[in-house]
Amino acid sequence: MLNVVLINDGSGRAVSLRKTLAEAGVNVIAEIEASVGMAGVIAKLKPDVVLIDSDAPSRDTLEDVCVASEHSARPVVMFTGDGGRNTIRLALEVGVAAYVVGEVPATRIQTLLDVAIERFGVERELREELQDAKKKLAERQWVDKAKGLLMQLRGVSEDEAYKLLRERAMQSQRRIGDVAREMVEVAGWLKP
Repeated sequence: MLNVVLINDGSGRAVSLRKTLAEAGVNVIAEIEASVGMAGVIAKLKPDVVLIDSDAPSRDTLEDVCVASEHSARPVVMFTGDGGRNTIRLALEVGVAAYVVGEVPATRIQTLLDVAIERFGVERELREELQDAKKKLAERQWVDKAKGLLMQLRGVSEDEAYKLLRERAMQSQRRIGDVAREMVEVAGWLKP
């Protein structure tokens, strides 16, 4: 059985949604209003999914809920009556895993939540891969700059410069990117 936190943002259809969730066998462990303290509540309760019930979600609510759920690694599903493209786009941009307009029968709730959980997992993996790729690119740029400095200062080839960087990294038991960055930063500091 899934445990969810239900965030009631405005008038919504919380009573109807709670009934549908109960019929589907989904356990609402807490119902709270959209507020600044949501992150703490979500982190403390550790639901499987965070649900937002809102007639017309505000940007602040969307961002607050998604930031709160991101820190506690929880997918967000929004139930709303607002089918406007701008609102849908905004919800997806801030990380809502599923945006549901209108009523959903109890027989479809479990599948909908399962899909949202899987989508959240896939998107999280993609974000982590992107972060890793950006980090590697930045590291590569530092290494290239450091090689250029060594080539210029020591009059060595690119291969020799890389070898010197690698040796320094091994001696100091640090990543080559960290050594390269430090070298470039010191060189920049020493320039008149």
